[in-house]
Amino acid sequence: AVSGGNVTSDGGGTLTAKGVCWATSTGPTTASPKTNEGPGTGIFVSNMTPLLPGTTYYIRAYATNSAGTAYGTEVSFTTNPSLVPTLTTAAITLITQISAVSGGNITADGGASVTARGVCWATTVDPTISDPKTSDATGTGAFVSSITPLLPGTIYHIRAYATNSAGTSYGNDVSFTTDPVLVPTLTTVAITSITTTSAVSGGNISADGGSTITGKGACWSTTTNPTISDPFTTDGIGIASYT
Repeated sequence: AVSGGNVTSDGGGTLTAKGVCWATSTGPTTASPKTNEGPGTGIFVSNMTPLLPGTTYYIRAYATNSAGTAYGTEVSFTTNPSLVPTLTTAAITLITQISAVSGGNITADGGASVTARGVCWATTVDPTISDPKTSDATGTGAFVSSITPLLPGTIYHIRAYATNSAGTSYGNDVSFTTDPVLVPTLTTVAITSITTTSAVSGGNISADGGSTITGKGACWSTTTNPTISDPFTTDGIGIASYT
């Protein structure tokens, strides 16, 4: 806040200091926080900082000479309260089966420093910081958040959040769906080493569909298009080719 005073008389002694002093109780003195606007009489202006938001203060102008310190009339005021930050949620990009990218833009800190920011997500609307969330530094402005881990083929809602001393506020709710898991892509290896009771083949898996291969092998039948309901081999896991 800004105040000041007007020293109309030096009392017959050289004025060595003047300014304002303030406190949260009545009767502040130079033992309280104060400004010092130098010597001399006349009008002066004082900037009072730092103060606490939403707090009532009492101030008095003061002036000091060799005889002591005199004070002006007491004036009180209340600082503006802190508000929660103002922000928006960024669009969703780089969606995969288990992750996505978003973020937010904090356009106003509400009068108090933003001490935490990020995005929170859930499978229901309007997630909060009680749900999974990211922590993406402090302060105002735009930020980017990596959202992981997620489940494939699932609808999620996300909101950017920002926290200051007044509380936590949220951006708009944005929803998206993670990519689904697909079945693997593979080819059957040519048949070799054919005998009266056996043969050799295998497979070449070119894509796991976005999820770990948990079983692989060959299945066979005396009819076309055999399945794992028919006889089959079990040749491990993973995307590597096999025989």
